[in-house]
Amino acid sequence: MPRSKAELIDKKQYPEFRKVLESRKNILLQHIENVKAELSYLDQSRPPELSEEAQEEAAAISLKALDKRERQELEDIILAIEKMDDGTYGTCDSCEEPIGLARINFLPSVRYCINCQTKLEERGKHKGSF
Repeated sequence: MPRSKAELIDKKQYPEFRKVLESRKNILLQHIENVKAELSYLDQSRPPELSEEAQEEAAAISLKALDKRERQELEDIILAIEKMDDGTYGTCDSCEEPIGLARINFLPSVRYCINCQTKLEERGKHKGSF
């Protein structure tokens, strides 16, 4: 079912979304560098007591997980900026239909329309099921 023009992104809005995406990209790049520095410090520090070592290992694992999520977000932001450059920003990566403006306003780096995102999440839930 086609969507109304009122809820779709207009290319005139690209600059405001680019500004938001670039700002978030810079924050993520800085945070990733901070995480790398923290992990490097943990790797280089002298061997602590066993309980302290366990705490540091848990912190390192948490930082690495955070880093992975932020790297995915950064990848999505870079892709969104590339899509602005080629004029396809605001279209779903799966079905190529327009993504609603409300969804883009909520998450400017969004790659999928709500229908495709729901399908992807459902498939992900079922992969681990028996």
